[in-house]
Amino acid sequence: ILTIVFGAPWLLILLFLSTLPFWYFLHPSKSKVKSMFWLFAILSLSFIISQSLFYYWADDPLFCIIPPEFPIIGPLTNGIYVYIDGAIYGLIQSFRFMTTISAAMIFVSTTHPSQLITALGRFFNIKIKNKQYVIGLPYEIAFMVSSAVSFAPVMIEECYGIINAMRARGLDLKGGIRTKLRAAKHLFLPLIVNILRSGRQIAIAADARGFRATKNRSYVKELKLNSNDYVFLTMVIIFTGFGIYLSLVGYGSTPPI
Repeated sequence: ILTIVFGAPWLLILLFLSTLPFWYFLHPSKSKVKSMFWLFAILSLSFIISQSLFYYWADDPLFCIIPPEFPIIGPLTNGIYVYIDGAIYGLIQSFRFMTTISAAMIFVSTTHPSQLITALGRFFNIKIKNKQYVIGLPYEIAFMVSSAVSFAPVMIEECYGIINAMRARGLDLKGGIRTKLRAAKHLFLPLIVNILRSGRQIAIAADARGFRATKNRSYVKELKLNSNDYVFLTMVIIFTGFGIYLSLVGYGSTPPI
């Protein structure tokens, strides 16, 4: 929520940095740290490139890539230019997504999938006139969200497994960008195949365990809020309210550079 309401560059950077200390308690391996670094680097670079080319409020271009006189593309786009203001704006906006990804990875790494499904499906239990009402997402949607989120670390592990297998077979991954791009085509196909295979195994396991067999399902373990949960929820409400206040007083949108 704070990544949406915050807009000032220093607030977005501070919000991203606030997620990094939690990674220390997870004790991630060097490979995971390296993969997260490259993920953030690629994400930032994509935002910088896209915004430097298509920044709406830009006035003075740094240089021209395709002039307006260029056939077909030139008249359609009125020329393609690179704007330094857009590159800075893209870097600032990338912190929104990096903060969200970092927080989501921490949440997934510290939460068991079964607990995540239960929490999404049963936010609160309300009793009205001796009737119990459950507030939450449908179980199918909760299962879908949990499966999609849990696939992120699985994809990272699959990537490193495939890379190690390719190195064992003599594929040279050292070199410049061209060498790495050529090696990437050998990575995507087995990665997609493994993801599809994992998805099929999850579907078979869900059917074997009676997924959607009954309308009102029961849970082996019921989640109940304890004192720590109430403290955490209170902190979330306070920080969210403070973020909304900062947004209303002028820190809620990134001004044109």
